[in-house]
Amino acid sequence: MDKKTIIKSLDENVIQFNELVKYLNKDEFEININHKWSAGQDLVHLIKVLKIVNIGFTLPKPLLQLMYGINKNEARSFQLLQTLYKNALEGGAKSPSIYIPKPVLFESKNHLIQKHATLNQLFIDKMNDHSDNALDRYRLPHPILGKVTLRELACFTSFHTAHHFELLKTKNLTQKQQRTHDLT
Repeated sequence: MDKKTIIKSLDENVIQFNELVKYLNKDEFEININHKWSAGQDLVHLIKVLKIVNIGFTLPKPLLQLMYGINKNEARSFQLLQTLYKNALEGGAKSPSIYIPKPVLFESKNHLIQKHATLNQLFIDKMNDHSDNALDRYRLPHPILGKVTLRELACFTSFHTAHHFELLKTKNLTQKQQRTHDLT
């Protein structure tokens, strides 16, 4: 996937996620259903991921090369990375504790939405600082996918946001169905 397409995808996925969260009421934002994260926790999780990804994208290239080596493999497609990630989740892979959010209060919603958008824009700016060659050459570690190129990590970041958007839509629908059932 070329840089322009990744950036467009990152931007669209964050806007879509934040738009959904923006209109959630207190219960929809704070409540956990079936031991799943609340919408607020999903939002904080995505913020935590973007913070770490932004740090990775600022590391000097010689340090990246020294710590994680140079990519010598053919680039993996967006679809392949998505499949690998979904298969890992289905196989029991979990988010490392550093990315697991604590309960999040409704009062922080607007601030967190803004923070998410700001961190995403910062990430897009950092991506633009890298040449296509650098995006395919340098690697960073991913807790589930192993060593990935900077381009692969950008692709992951995009579909990871979309993944949480889909989970949130499902949770929100489940929550609304539960309230309807409670009223009958």
